[in-house]
Amino acid sequence: MYCRLSYAEDGTEEKVDRQESDCRQLAERLAWPISELHVFKDNNRSAWQRNRKRPGWDALLAAIKADEIDSVIIWHGDRLIRQPYDLEQLINIADSKGVRLASIAGTRDLDNSDDRYILRIEAAGFCRSSDDTSRRVKRGLQARAERGLPRTGGTRAFGFERDNITPRPSETEVIAEGGQRLLAGQSNYSVIRWANTVSTTTEGNPWTPLTFPHMITRPRIAGLIERNGDLYEAVWDPIIEVEEWHLIRGILKDRKNSTPVQDHGIRYLLSWIARCGTCTGPLVTRNQGGKKQRRAKVYGCTNPHCAKKVSCAGAHLDAYVSGRVVRVLNDRDFIKRLVATQSDPRLADEIVALERRRAEAKAQLENLADYPEIDVGMIARSLGSFDTKIERLRGQQQATARQRRLTRMAGVTREQWDNEPLDVRRSTVKDLFDVTVLPALRKGPGFDPARVKVRLIEESD
Repeated sequence: MYCRLSYAEDGTEEKVDRQESDCRQLAERLAWPISELHVFKDNNRSAWQRNRKRPGWDALLAAIKADEIDSVIIWHGDRLIRQPYDLEQLINIADSKGVRLASIAGTRDLDNSDDRYILRIEAAGFCRSSDDTSRRVKRGLQARAERGLPRTGGTRAFGFERDNITPRPSETEVIAEGGQRLLAGQSNYSVIRWANTVSTTTEGNPWTPLTFPHMITRPRIAGLIERNGDLYEAVWDPIIEVEEWHLIRGILKDRKNSTPVQDHGIRYLLSWIARCGTCTGPLVTRNQGGKKQRRAKVYGCTNPHCAKKVSCAGAHLDAYVSGRVVRVLNDRDFIKRLVATQSDPRLADEIVALERRRAEAKAQLENLADYPEIDVGMIARSLGSFDTKIERLRGQQQATARQRRLTRMAGVTREQWDNEPLDVRRSTVKDLFDVTVLPALRKGPGFDPARVKVRLIEESD
């Protein structure tokens, strides 16, 4: 016995159970005994989508191939087959096995040529019906998107009530603050750890490095609906403004594509930020005098082949660089230059459009047989052009994100600086300075500020 339902809201099996009940009644009328080990169900599974897995269908074919069953009862033919390909697969496996199909519409013998002919006609009709339904559904979804309405059904979106339109304030506050934390420079790990202290996903699970970025970069968060690569204005207000949402997407994408040191394992301000003045390698903290002598922390070069390994007192270096940061963030000239840097909200839209065109060009290059009129050389050159333009715009987008982070920190006092989260302070230092520590000219205690070269990034660039 095989039962299937294409869509079951919330995974309910009620309609599949109804099919099973009707099939059992049919089996009694036909006097066909049912093997309880071979009752196959595919709940919430499409038979029309070629790439959709159907475990019950696969198990049914395996049972027929192994001669475990000689007949199949279904509620209706379209529950079993929606594609002619599936019918041919079934016929090939059941060839010369005397397998019969029974439904409310009648009984078919897969070894009978007339029955196979009728089944092929029915399969073509089922496929045509599914094609028509698909077109209607797609057009309906397109119309809803154009009106600013979400698609119906599915899991409730975080931040919204069950209709996926009405905001849920307790969750929108989490989204808004999470976005501000990312814009302020906090690491993904830090933001996710905070989010897990105030909320869970809509399914009651903790946030992860996959689920939280996926949630906060959904277009609905910015009051938008995406359909076939196009964005439409939704009927609800944005939780995060569109410009900030584009910046968050850019920040998360850059972090995903790069391979930085994992900030969640760092406890000191300048670890992996400050550089050795001899080999330019990163400095990290270690115990002064080695692991056994747990004294003050020092920053030291990580390169084992460095000719003159740099070492510097950790607390003194942190305090000195922090002082330089606070001084710059309170400098009037610097703040004027910062304010004069206007952000451009169109950057993200340009990047998205270019990435879409680049993807289309790649698809043409990968499927040249379908595009015989395409000039391969032209496509290859356009791909290089797309990469160059996207890289340039991403640089401008990064500058916009940096400007926003530094603007937020402008005018900060030393006390406020010390109270900021560590990853925010680290991001601010990376936005402002290249920090290099030179080798000591003399041995002995004390901190020599002359050894520390702090250059404003805007000057070094």
